[in-house]
Amino acid sequence: MKRALAFLFLLLLFVPAASARYYVVLDERLAGLYPYASEVANLHNGTVVVSNFSDFSFLEPDDYVLFVVNSSRFDRDFVYSTYRWLDRNGDGIYDPVVGFYPVEREGDFIYWTKALRSFRPGKALFVEAGRIEYGEYVGAAENASLVWVGGHGSPSGVDMVLWRFDEEHMGNPAGKAFVFESCDVGEVWKSNASLVLALLRRGSPAVVASVEMGGVSYLSSGFWASGYPLGKLVQISNAYFRKVGIHPKAVLFGDPALLPVSFPEYSVSKKPASGIYAMMFPPVNGEVYMPGGSLPVSLFRAYGHIFNPLDLWRSLVTLEGIGPIVPILGAVLLLRQKKPGRKEACWAVASSAILLLFLGILWGYPSVGASLLVLLTWAVALLLSRLNLKRGFLFLFLPPSLVVSLALLAGYATLSYWVFTLFVSLLVSLFILGLLLGMYRAFQMVSAAFR
Repeated sequence: MKRALAFLFLLLLFVPAASARYYVVLDERLAGLYPYASEVANLHNGTVVVSNFSDFSFLEPDDYVLFVVNSSRFDRDFVYSTYRWLDRNGDGIYDPVVGFYPVEREGDFIYWTKALRSFRPGKALFVEAGRIEYGEYVGAAENASLVWVGGHGSPSGVDMVLWRFDEEHMGNPAGKAFVFESCDVGEVWKSNASLVLALLRRGSPAVVASVEMGGVSYLSSGFWASGYPLGKLVQISNAYFRKVGIHPKAVLFGDPALLPVSFPEYSVSKKPASGIYAMMFPPVNGEVYMPGGSLPVSLFRAYGHIFNPLDLWRSLVTLEGIGPIVPILGAVLLLRQKKPGRKEACWAVASSAILLLFLGILWGYPSVGASLLVLLTWAVALLLSRLNLKRGFLFLFLPPSLVVSLALLAGYATLSYWVFTLFVSLLVSLFILGLLLGMYRAFQMVSAAFR
């Protein structure tokens, strides 16, 4: 029985829903790849269309489409304009399920089509920066068919703290789909050593990456192993981004109909987009996709991660945790005991800025980004030692609020994103204010005990 089920799953592996069709839209500049594009289409009983990307009227909402495009025309504007053209019903998200393959060299695409035919689903592996060394990763990924990676990224790689996930350190990516919860990894046009293109070149059937700052989803990492085709999951994730006013920045590179795991490891339920469900969750072609069974569980899984103060603290203030804040507040306490004047406090902040930035530029540790965050925290702590709580809160809350308000007035941000940012800034400000004040009081008590 198990063998029969496995055979049935493999038979359906590359076949989208019965009502859907599969298209390979081939750039007219790459017409020589038609036989190989046909091989991809045949995996899904699909069709190849040679195109200049000016007419997508043949695509239906439930279709799957792979755009094989010359890399010279592929960039963020191409992605976003394609997404906009394909939003036929006006719900803010493109209707067909979409994937892209930017072709630098025709031989790379030819090899990729062969690798795609040999893909078989298995289990998911979730890897976070600082949790695993490179050798351990290579061993753990050997039998995985889906690899989720979380860390600070760039077009050429992801900083894993103990190593860097890049073209020289990716193990054997053949037969593995990748999801990068990292900034900018999808900006393949910005680097001659693009991580995404290197993975596709070496046999990865699909890669999910962001073409802007921030990752590819604010849902749980397990969402990517929920049993839906990878392109459908990208579409759902982008719909959640649009719900809070963020650009649909997640992009699937490779086959959009790929099922990356053999059995679902995470629950995503589907309901008609009506009533309270349409209010709480983003509609995708008349349906909502909820990460969980019941409504309360789905709400928590969908939005709890966004408003988790500890996660916000880690990502916005300390990069890797609150550890660096402890010695900083100790230094602030010493300054407090000496009761420095305003001029002395300003000189302390300025000198720390010069020192930290110099070290960051000279040695790379702490990095310039980390230095700025440490400096910001130091400045906040100094101000808290001199100002009351109300002014301290305003010092934390006003800068991001003013920035996003100016962006709204200038047309760079949507109203929903403005509301979302204000709410998150409020939570973060209250959390940071309470944590800094609590730690400051603790230092005062310890200092008083040793007098």
